[in-house]
Amino acid sequence: MNNNTEQITMDFIANRDIIKKTFKLESSYIYPVAANIFCAAGIRADENRLRECKSIIKKNAGFASYLKGTILPTFAAKLCVSDDPEAQFENVMGMYAILKKYFSRSDYLALLSTLLAEKTTADKAEHIAARGRALYNMMKKEHPILTSSEDNIMAGFMAFSEKNDQQLIAETEKSFELLRKKFSDKNAVQTVSHILAMTDGAVEYKVGRLFSIFDMLTAAGHKYGKHYELSTLAAISIIEADEKMLVDTVIDIDNRLSVQKGYGALSLDKKTRLMHAAMLTADLYEDTDNTQAAVSASALAVIAAQEAALYATIIATTAASSAS
Repeated sequence: MNNNTEQITMDFIANRDIIKKTFKLESSYIYPVAANIFCAAGIRADENRLRECKSIIKKNAGFASYLKGTILPTFAAKLCVSDDPEAQFENVMGMYAILKKYFSRSDYLALLSTLLAEKTTADKAEHIAARGRALYNMMKKEHPILTSSEDNIMAGFMAFSEKNDQQLIAETEKSFELLRKKFSDKNAVQTVSHILAMTDGAVEYKVGRLFSIFDMLTAAGHKYGKHYELSTLAAISIIEADEKMLVDTVIDIDNRLSVQKGYGALSLDKKTRLMHAAMLTADLYEDTDNTQAAVSASALAVIAAQEAALYATIIATTAASSAS
């Protein structure tokens, strides 16, 4: 594993630096997550191709479109790893048009449109969008204050599930209550509860596994964040691998990242760095090119592992902008 962790860490840093050259003055939270898109695909970022994909978005997305907003670097990265960036862009635009019929426009909806373009077809997207809206309404009924536009993407994830709507919401609520015993951030807990609800297994087991990984990291001197970072930890917890192996991999990558530029005292903090280590761990342990079984529980886990960090980063970027 050591060779793998060293390679993915070096690839990650190289990809991040290329993205920073291509997208100047973006949030420092965005660059690493966009870099991870290339790592997950097993592709090194190419500056020229990245600029071409950036140009496709800039020229063709509508004025003030959220596709040109916070998610721009990640959207461009997603186009880069596709076989035909222009065709993929048109596919995303079509998905976005469908989603706008059911949800209000937002960065989260724009991100969800890229997910649908990767995981489903235009003829199935209408059903996914409609079901996602119905699930969102059920979430809103359970948690009227907590539930907002950021939950659109989780509703979209859940719409792929083979579980029925009532089962998904029931598992979400049970997870929420158990998670609240350890974590106080209700928004973060709600997101994690949605991710766990999409996967198979008893709720108690899934929550207990997340707690165990969190505690193991803390005991090893790597204190994991209890806020937006938790969605990425949830993505790790649903991977079918030995807990200690997962934790050891996260720690190995975290240690390697700690000596890299961008993770020092005046850069991204230790909790964000640890989140990025968890994100890269997901790349090593999961086959992220599982598009043939998009409605299976295992595929949903893969989707969560790919997308949770993007979702968390939008939240972090928005919070940082509001505080400044």
